[in-house]
Amino acid sequence: MEIDKIISELKSLDLSTYPTKEIKDLFNEVGHIGSIIVTYHKGKALMRARPNNGSERFNKKADFSYKPQKYNSTFQRASTPYQTMFYATTLPDKLEEGELDNMRIIGVTETIPMLRDKTMSGYQKISFGRWIVHEDINLMAIAHKNAYYKESNFTRELVDHFKDFLKKYPNHLIEKSLKFQNFLADEFSKENIQNDYDYMISAIFTENCVKNGLDGVLYPSVRTSGKGFNVALTPSATEKLGLYVAGECSIYKLRDHTVIGNDAIIQLDGKQSEFDMINIPNHQDACLAKLGVNSIDELTNSK
Repeated sequence: MEIDKIISELKSLDLSTYPTKEIKDLFNEVGHIGSIIVTYHKGKALMRARPNNGSERFNKKADFSYKPQKYNSTFQRASTPYQTMFYATTLPDKLEEGELDNMRIIGVTETIPMLRDKTMSGYQKISFGRWIVHEDINLMAIAHKNAYYKESNFTRELVDHFKDFLKKYPNHLIEKSLKFQNFLADEFSKENIQNDYDYMISAIFTENCVKNGLDGVLYPSVRTSGKGFNVALTPSATEKLGLYVAGECSIYKLRDHTVIGNDAIIQLDGKQSEFDMINIPNHQDACLAKLGVNSIDELTNSK
């Protein structure tokens, strides 16, 4: 089958040579396939996480948005050096008992590497922006990761509905669509990333999606093993969102134990471009006590 050959060639590319043209040419050879489009309507919440550098505080709407294109020089999971994207986390509208129900956890896990290493200890500030959709945004959903199927009712719903939808089409198109969607799911869920080119296939696929009129992509969070979800939106799609809450937290981690304390917060009307967060009474001593240490120095020097 031709799709097997295309997928095999994509997998065999030496990504360290940055074979952009070859990837695009192979994508063009795929032709028509079935896809899942998810539309987020007015009121849907997204959360953008951004680690602070030392004690810096973010006080502009732009600080909680996408990286300016002039600083966007590498491939990321859903963006190329030529197309910066707004990354955020989200949760399904309907959650089953026991499923992940906190967007901050997804953002923290995605953006702070030390949280993924049970041997590390340390302290890090991180800021969150809660965005609300004002106008429909349309996203290509990447959901066919077998290992993630059981992790979320939303993933199961997407995949099962997609398979039912495909039943009205010829068998060869069904097989082609499922094989390519499974391949994409593997690309979007790569974990052992060593260089930016490891993201090339998922990034260029996303670039194709937005060039064809979509606002971005939706895909399971690798760092939460598919329990949460990430979105990547074009800068123009962020005009369909408003920033309603900005907050700052401190993360205290002692090996495999983590405590999060709230430092500051402000409620916004979705339109302000600049603001001053309101400090929350200091929580540092209480957070450190929960970990059994007396100071940040003792925490960061723990082995």
